[in-house]
Amino acid sequence: MLPFSPGADLVEARDRLRVLVDGVLTKLAEGVLPTEVERERIDCKEEAGRRGPGGTLLVGDPHNKEAARQLANEVTCMANTPGGGALLVGIEDRTGQLLGAGLDVDWLRHRVYELVGIAPAVEERRVDGVRLLVIYVAEAREPAENLDGQIRWRTGGHCVGVDRAEWWLHRQLSAGHDPMAQVTERTERDISPGAVAVARRYLAQNSKADVSAVLGGSVRELLTSLGVLRPDGRLTAAGALTFCPADRTHITLSVLDVEGGDLITAPRDLAGLSLLEQVAAIDDRLETLNKSVRVTQATGFAQPHVRQLPPQALREAVLNGVVHRDWMQPDPVSVTWVEEDSAVQVVSPGGFVGGITSDTVLTQRYARYPALADLFRALQLVEKQGLGVDRMYRDMVALGHRPPVLVEEGGPRVRTRLVGGTPVLPVMNLMGAIRPEVRQRDVKVALIVHALLHEPFVTAHMLTHLLQRGESEVLEALEVAAECSVGQDALITQYKDVWTLTWGAISIVNKSSGHEVLRRRGVLRHVKPDVVAAQLVARQWLSTHERYSSGDHSTLTGLTYAGARGQLERLEQAGLLRRGEGSGRSAHFVAGPQMTSAPVEGFPT
Repeated sequence: MLPFSPGADLVEARDRLRVLVDGVLTKLAEGVLPTEVERERIDCKEEAGRRGPGGTLLVGDPHNKEAARQLANEVTCMANTPGGGALLVGIEDRTGQLLGAGLDVDWLRHRVYELVGIAPAVEERRVDGVRLLVIYVAEAREPAENLDGQIRWRTGGHCVGVDRAEWWLHRQLSAGHDPMAQVTERTERDISPGAVAVARRYLAQNSKADVSAVLGGSVRELLTSLGVLRPDGRLTAAGALTFCPADRTHITLSVLDVEGGDLITAPRDLAGLSLLEQVAAIDDRLETLNKSVRVTQATGFAQPHVRQLPPQALREAVLNGVVHRDWMQPDPVSVTWVEEDSAVQVVSPGGFVGGITSDTVLTQRYARYPALADLFRALQLVEKQGLGVDRMYRDMVALGHRPPVLVEEGGPRVRTRLVGGTPVLPVMNLMGAIRPEVRQRDVKVALIVHALLHEPFVTAHMLTHLLQRGESEVLEALEVAAECSVGQDALITQYKDVWTLTWGAISIVNKSSGHEVLRRRGVLRHVKPDVVAAQLVARQWLSTHERYSSGDHSTLTGLTYAGARGQLERLEQAGLLRRGEGSGRSAHFVAGPQMTSAPVEGFPT
């Protein structure tokens, strides 16, 4: 009896595809074009942007953005095709001529992921001395949209458009099993008119594309465009759940005055409403509870009126709990709003799945029910798979709030907590000053800035938990942040083996508000510190370094050299530091008898 290995079917499928690729490459080397059967799974592509005047072949660019966009679109087409397939890059499709590929393997894989959210395997191959690339694309678990928002798959060796309903019909007939993609006996006649009205409202408010045909079309056209109505007129389980009246309440909202305090508003019984109508009812109520705060002198990221919690982060927290919950459990998603704290807590039945944990929510992507997740994405209610969590983090710290908390608890269940309040205007102004502007939307840059507003310095190792990435990726993120600017200054800079905010960045924060307001929020407490904060700066430095000098203290705190030396001498008198061996430029301090080795506290991130 052969041993069983999880994922063995995927490994075998990739091996079979590699054999097919080898056969096609052999034929091409012999001057023979692949057959139509082979072209269904294998597509030959010339790198876009490689032709000059008269069709002259130009030197390949390892970072050819035009070619990356072209291949990203082809990757989505192949991913939508049953069984997936492979792209042979560096081959003229019509003639089979080997032209060569200049794209860098690692750069291309990452760029495709950035563009369409799919990270294919990319291999370098050589045929008759010509460098080619083979891009292996696995079958997608949910419809993959190209850069124009279209869903295409391969038919007869070509990419052709397909609607969501047909995509899910084929998926239902394949080996993959998603309960939400199953067909039901419900039809258009069972749809709640209120759910249709809500769907049209959300599409009108949120869609980036032209949906006038959908908004003005029939209910059947609407449901078909969303991929929930089969050609035979029956609804998928995702469609029936979302659009048909429910026999129970799927989502509740409670309002408290303070944590553990009095109940201001009890949950409503929403049975009889469809899931979409229930979501809209909670959404509307939260919009009323999430009051606006007027801010002044705000630029860039800031707005004249800013909500106590970022609206998109708040919606994502609720919908993430609804879409990814375990629908086999009868309990509703529980939403609690705490008035005094401007905080929301969402408790969702079912634990994390797909390898996701509270330490990987920023980097792992998985949908328990792909068909339901795709439906809410088609309704423009949630971000592309997994990116909504990134946005939650980014939007919260960009207003000076703490990052979200997402943890798994007994039950199992997942609890998400956002704590808002009055936005920290200086933090908003700093985020709005970051250039290039696109980096204002980079969650890694936002989290690095958040950390350095609360810490005197960071290292790549210190940020691995916050960014939920390995040290090498964190170092890349730090280098990206270092290339950003604020006014005439860089955003962050390297000092010895650590990273700090530049004084240009700090000045933007400091001139926006009084120091006391910032320090109560824990922002820049290490700048011109009192003795207590100075002790924390010294302790944190000595937790990762053997010695601490007056120059180090001056650089980290903004004190003059004389002021820094005087402050360290006071810490020496208190027994927290003691002088090390050496004088002059070699003068320094080491940990004293009162300086414990306990984890540093006082600069929370």
